[in-house]
Amino acid sequence: MAEAKRTIITREVKKTETVPALSMTISIEEAESLMAVLVKVAGSLTNSPRKHTNAILRSLENAQVRDWESPGHPFSLLADPNSGLAFKDYKQPNATFYGVTVR
Repeated sequence: MAEAKRTIITREVKKTETVPALSMTISIEEAESLMAVLVKVAGSLTNSPRKHTNAILRSLENAQVRDWESPGHPFSLLADPNSGLAFKDYKQPNATFYGVTVR
């Protein structure tokens, strides 16, 4: 004989939502300059604002803005090509801890 038991499962639900947005028209030179700055940004691609700068960078690449490694790209004019910007991760809410703490 079949037996069933009610339970609760956790599942990820993706939803579409309307968010404020911005449209901007920039010149190719401005796009290349922006790209030179964006490739210098570091941080988590999932848990920091870098995910947004990376999305902008990918959009520029998809629009076929000249690759930042190309000769004469504004990236080559950066004063210190080895320096960069780094985002810290977003703060995580304090999680409830169930367990034993050893001191």
